[in-house]
Amino acid sequence: MISIILNVYNGEKYIKRCIDSILFQTYHNFELLIVDDGSTDATAKIIDNYPPHFWKSESLSYRKQRA
Repeated sequence: MISIILNVYNGEKYIKRCIDSILFQTYHNFELLIVDDGSTDATAKIIDNYPPHFWKSESLSYRKQRA
């Protein structure tokens, strides 16, 4: 298993494309950790729009660093 750590700050322009690119790889034995460093744009909302099964699996987890 590999771990992918994605740090983001105000990345609303690219975050969906980035996450989709990672999730749709042919290699599936990974975990994706997204660290939102207190974005003030729509980054968190875009991440939250992913279906709930992503949050309950080991493939994707979301942690907000700062409020």
